Amino acid sequence: MAETNTLTKQVEEINAELRAFGREAVQEIKMMKDGKVIGQIRYGYKPQYVFDAVNSVLLPENWRYEVVCKEIFDHQVVAEVRLYIRVKDDEWICKGSQTGQMQIVKGNIGDAYKGAITDALQKCLSLLSIGTDAYRGLLREVYLSGKQPAAKAPNHQSQHTKASTQTNKTAKPTNNGELPKIAGIKYQHKDGIVVAVGNSFDKKELLKSAGFKWDKADKNWYKEVMVH
Repeated sequence: MAETNTLTKQVEEINAELRAFGREAVQEIKMMKDGKVIGQIRYGYKPQYVFDAVNSVLLPENWRYEVVCKEIFDHQVVAEVRLYIRVKDDEWICKGSQTGQMQIVKGNIGDAYKGAITDALQKCLSLLSIGTDAYRGLLREVYLSGKQPAAKAPNHQSQHTKASTQTNKTAKPTNNGELPKIAGIKYQHKDGIVVAVGNSFDKKELLKSAGFKWDKADKNWYKEVMVH
């Protein structure tokens, strides 16, 4: 039960981060034929923003996927994918598989295969209610006006979003005066060294300003601290 509550809270935090991105994370989805729009125009989150939010909250090591099968046709690639989320050290949950597809453009099967996997992954994430504003039709207003969705996030979501915005502007030290509070970053201590764990790529400037250095061998950001 505790794991379920934790995952539910994490999903809410991911959605809060997606909302905080605003219009830049939203795309208009059109079906075109002979230069004309056919069908209904839809609005959804750009995949990279979804994955960035998931990595920020869950951390990359706590989710993974596997390709169940793939098919390559004359004009498109279809891929079936299973998504796994870690809820305990050695326990993962999976809510089934989803199928994604992508058109082959100029014979580039590799990009079409990647796109099909991405499409399937977003469908898998939607089963956990990640990116739910897109499926509730709340992103049209965001895209057209640049404002936040009409639906309000719960209070703890708003606080998380506010904290994320603040920490993206400046790295504020914690109570011990040594480590900054940075959204999506956690710290591991070992033998007088602190390692920044999480989605550190977008936060490297903040880590640099806090005295962290890049370790090329271990591919992580670290900082030496005084051991009391």
